[in-house]
Amino acid sequence: MKSVDMSPSAIEERILRASALSDLRPETRLDAKLDMSPAGILRRINEASELRALCEQLAASTPSIA
Repeated sequence: MKSVDMSPSAIEERILRASALSDLRPETRLDAKLDMSPAGILRRINEASELRALCEQLAASTPSIA
C-alpha cells in the first residue's frame, strides 16, 4: 500500500490543489456532493428502496443467538 505524505505542507498542497479544481458558486456547489442527473436520482431511489426492503426483512425475522 502506498503511503501518503501527511506533513502539514503536503496536506496544504493537496487542499490548495483541490480548491483550485473546485467550483463553489452557489448554483453549482452541491453538484459535487450529489449527483442530480436522472440516473443519479434513480440510483439513490433504488438504493433507498433496497435498504427499506432489507430493514423490513430484518424486522420480520426471528432473532437467534448462536
